[in-house]
Amino acid sequence: MSVSYNVKYLKSLQSVRERTQNVYKQAQKGQLQHFTLDESKIDSVADYVLSLVKRDFDNISNVPPHGRWRSYCIKSPAGTRDLVGEHVAQWKANDVSDWECARRIVDLFMVSVLIDAGAGSKWEYWDEQTQSTYQRTEGLGIAALRMFEQGAFSSSPSNKFQADARALLQLTDQDLCAGFQVTDENPLLGCENRAQLLRNLGLALSQGPRYFGGKCACNSHPARPGFMLDYLSGCTTGTPMTVSIDDIWEIIIDGLAPVWPESRTQLDGVSLGDVWPCAALSASANACAAEQLVPFHKLSQWLTWSLLEVITKLGKFTVVDTEKLTGLPEYRNGGLLVDMGVLTLNKQDYERGQQKDRGDNVPMFAGSDPVIVEWRAMTVILLDKIAESIKSRIPDDEVPDMFLARILEGGTWKAGREIAAQLRPESKDPPINIISDGTLF
Repeated sequence: MSVSYNVKYLKSLQSVRERTQNVYKQAQKGQLQHFTLDESKIDSVADYVLSLVKRDFDNISNVPPHGRWRSYCIKSPAGTRDLVGEHVAQWKANDVSDWECARRIVDLFMVSVLIDAGAGSKWEYWDEQTQSTYQRTEGLGIAALRMFEQGAFSSSPSNKFQADARALLQLTDQDLCAGFQVTDENPLLGCENRAQLLRNLGLALSQGPRYFGGKCACNSHPARPGFMLDYLSGCTTGTPMTVSIDDIWEIIIDGLAPVWPESRTQLDGVSLGDVWPCAALSASANACAAEQLVPFHKLSQWLTWSLLEVITKLGKFTVVDTEKLTGLPEYRNGGLLVDMGVLTLNKQDYERGQQKDRGDNVPMFAGSDPVIVEWRAMTVILLDKIAESIKSRIPDDEVPDMFLARILEGGTWKAGREIAAQLRPESKDPPINIISDGTLF
């Protein structure tokens, strides 16, 4: 396998499942370095997830797909408000085209997702409009929305409801910290790194006219994330407009390559993004360095899951091959597996991860730590196993499209959050904490 093929492969969706499957095979042989696997408990996790689906949605077909849109569906005394839907309705009432409405929400979601890494348990956001306090991913989403509404990501005097290269490149750390209400008493993990990600996004947009330049990009009309819809329209086949998930993934993984920190794993001088060496694969005979790498592309996949809803609902595209996307290896999904005993952290790693100044007995590791890499790898494949267990109990004609996205939403992510709150009510933290730099969940 050539180096260039390695790079291309490790950036592909295919590689995520295949490489995590290799780690899973090691787990089945008892050859993980940091965890033990108890597969007998997978069905119990599936039971728990199904109980939440029944409680909140009655059945899996009623569960919306996992994505950023969910952060903007908030409960109020009058019922659930869809903040995205409210904006789209208002724009249309002001004669904004359906296509431009879709572009604007792509702009919002791309910015919102990129700053959505773990916020920590101490940060919160007070929203004046809803008179409510939000934490973690909901808080990050609402804060990004309010900055978007204020035109913080737009350089256009005629349209504040956009994100563009020129404005993002000029965004300062102080701008983001102020917009997210960060103070010494209200700390947000990695706030400066989040601001740098958005400046990197501005760079990616300016360097990617093929995907983000639009049909009329010029100095007075800078590149925007939403212009990816114009690119996708040229990839369509048939009626309605049909594109493959691979077309969308190309934009995300190639067009946004400049976004990710260069300090991460590189191969032949190429930064791979969310790809890490996994010690469990080093036991393979004659394993070379590239063969020990496990890709996750978690934030890229979270962005893709999130944009799918905009692309299909507002852009009116049909997207095929969505089953290539994987479950997301983040702390709620992974925490569920640890809290319910599917994965157990080895004693010596548990002790190594103790933070004496925290006093909560929850081990903590850097995102690059072998413990976290192995945990995330197992999370990807075990989410598939949970989905398979649930699917086996549903008649084939009742299995909805984007099934895994509904399992995540209905779902494993919610189950991870709820069991964490039950077991650790003060912090609501997962059973293993990741030292967040603002760029990794």
